[in-house]
Amino acid sequence: MSIPCTVLFVEDDEGVRESTAAILERHGVRLFVAKDGYEALDTIAKEHVDVLFTDIVMPGLNGIDLAKRALGYQPDLKVMFMTAYYSRAAEAQRVGKLLFKPLRAREIEAELDELLAAR
Repeated sequence: MSIPCTVLFVEDDEGVRESTAAILERHGVRLFVAKDGYEALDTIAKEHVDVLFTDIVMPGLNGIDLAKRALGYQPDLKVMFMTAYYSRAAEAQRVGKLLFKPLRAREIEAELDELLAAR
């Protein structure tokens, strides 16, 4: 990756969290990982983040509400969502980029590069 950046990845499923975090680390980003929206908000309040990459459906604070709150802290934040549910797609796409599970490494990397090239 030619554009250095910091990504905050949020996913409640441990297996998906670990495998996707490994893809992001191999892509060369500075990475923060959170298991839920509240942990993610804590990170955003303390750290500069270029990209919030979050699952949508999570217990507690869902990914869309997380993104809206995070944009209050960091208005230039880029947002990528991932989900296996089509029911929240339209709402998510008004806030950020949307990817559908299951994800492939090349898809994540390409979308991240595209998002960062636009900044």
